[in-house]
Formats: sequence, C-alpha cells, structure tokens
Amino acid sequence: MKIIIGKNLLSKINKLFDFSKFSKIAVLTDENIQINLISQISQIKKSLNRDLIIITIPAGEKSGKNIETVKKIWKKMFELELDRQSLLINLGGGVICDMGGFAASTFMRGINFLNIPTTLLAQVDASVGGKTGIDFDEIKNAIGVFKNPIGVVIDVQTLKTLPKRELISAFGEIIKHGVISGRKNFGLVTSKKPEKFSQDELIKIIKQSIKIKSDIVKKDPKEKDLRKVLNFGHTIGHAIESLSWKSDKPLLHGESVTIGMIAETNLASSNLRGCTAKDFTLIKKAIVNAGLPTKVKDITLKDVIKIISSDKKNTDGIINWSLPKRIGKVLVNVNVQEDLVIEAIKSII
Repeated sequence: MKIIIGKNLLSKINKLFDFSKFSKIAVLTDENIQINLISQISQIKKSLNRDLIIITIPAGEKSGKNIETVKKIWKKMFELELDRQSLLINLGGGVICDMGGFAASTFMRGINFLNIPTTLLAQVDASVGGKTGIDFDEIKNAIGVFKNPIGVVIDVQTLKTLPKRELISAFGEIIKHGVISGRKNFGLVTSKKPEKFSQDELIKIIKQSIKIKSDIVKKDPKEKDLRKVLNFGHTIGHAIESLSWKSDKPLLHGESVTIGMIAETNLASSNLRGCTAKDFTLIKKAIVNAGLPTKVKDITLKDVIKIISSDKKNTDGIINWSLPKRIGKVLVNVNVQEDLVIEAIKSII
C-alpha cells in the first residue's frame, strides 16, 4: 500500500497512480465536499478516456454510516456496471473512508479502493489501518472487514477549509497516538494549540501519527493483541459518541475519544497496574489546552454501561480495556472491577 503525504497532490494525482489498468473508476463522496476537489481529481478521466462516475451520499455519521446507506452505494455500483476490475475512490472524511472501504471490500467479493481523506481526523486515523466498517444498532463500527486500500493520498491543502472545531477534534486521536508512542511525540503534538500548527508542521504530525499506527498494524493486522493499544479512549469514547447522536449537540469522534481518554486514564489510575497521577495530569492538561472536552452532558451511567457491555472488543462478557500505565506504555486486555468502571464513567458525566 502506497501512502503519499504532501501539498497540492490532488492536482497531480495522475502521476501518483496508474489508473489506466482499471475498467471503470467511481468516486464516493458526500454533499460537503468542495467542488474544486472533485474537479482536481477529474483529471483521472484522461487515463480512461471517459468521465469519472460520482456517487454522492449525505454528509455525517449520524445521517447514515449504516447498512441502508451501503445498500444504496451497492445499488449505484451495480447500476453503473462496475465490475471486479473497477476502482472506488473514497474522497472525504472518516465516514467516507470507512463506509466506502466496506462497500468496495464486499462488492462482488471485493474490488480495489483508494482513500483520499480530506479531514485531519481521517488523515491520521480512518485512512490507514485496514479497518472498514459501518455502525449497527447504536454500536460504532460493529460490522466491517479488514481490507487495505491500494493507496492513500493525503493532501494538506484540503484542510484549508476545514472548520476549526473539526481540526481541534482530530487532535483527540493525535494526542492518543502521543500517549501510546512516548514523551517525545507527546511533547511535539501538545506543544501548541492545534490551530497554531503550520501546514509543514501538520505534515510532520500526520506522518508521525501514521507511522505509529502503521508500525502497530503491521505487527498485528487483525487486532489479536498489540493493535488493541489503539483502542485507548475508545471503549467509553465510542459509547458516549453513539449516545450523543440522540441529542441536539452530537459530539465529534475526536471529542468523544478525549472524553473517553479522561475516563479510561482515570480508570487506569485507580487500578493497581495503572497510570501515575503525574501522567494523568499531563494527559488531561494536554486535552484541555487543545480546546477539547473532558466531560459530556445529558448522558446516563446506565446507557453508557449498556453500550460498553456490547463492545466488539469484549470476550465472554468481559470488557478488555486498553489502559495507559504511563505516557509511552499502554496495557491491553486489562480487566477492571465494575465499581471502578462506574466511578470512571461518573467522572465524565
């Protein structure tokens, strides 16, 4: 898999990949994607001597990262007569990369796909790792497959129009990678407020985040053990994210992860194998300084417990936690007493 990161890459995408070998190429995107991004990659049609096929779906996870939307994508792919030699290009944020990857991986038992993530969160998280999926019955990413794209193109120029809240939200995953990797990278990604990093600095941060995740995934592609460190903050984070969709102020993914990180670091601190008070303070301070939330409103303990009890990472009804021992060391498959879990959840609601 080829991962290319830089500036103004979409304008020369024909030089980055050989598109002539595909019978047809479709682009999956959403209603929020800027027209100029589609026009930039439309040069691909020169390789095909035919127009690109555009498939547009509603924007946002709340509106349809589910099987009904995937069915519409599959139907469109059949109508357009895509075959097993076709390519699906996923142009958009994490929802497009996740759902497009899943649709491609299951269409006719699998066709190739290329990810072009246009949000910072997707660039550091959803675009790499080989996980594709959709939400089901209030459980995030409950249905999916492991399948890598043929490549990932990350053009930081796409971040120019990214809303400030979404830019800051992405630092939830970036700070998580910092906690996993160690104090040097943690210090780098928390050295400024997210909006103060230059494009060149963001390229460095994106490259580092992708390297951290890719190195882990190479060692454990199917999440048998080591890869579970990437779930830090996600067990509780995914639960509160799903629950927030019912409110008039739904949380973004990165915001949910940081709240989950606060709760799970708290949980680690109360566990004998867990995090020191000093590192808990450093992690919380980094999250606050980035402008990310540490608490969530209008969510009940009972509802959070219900969702985490159905988490796909559980085994025989036991929740397998990924908890930090310190910055630079996250333990996996940690079992924790229920009363400590309850107290950790109470700390963020």
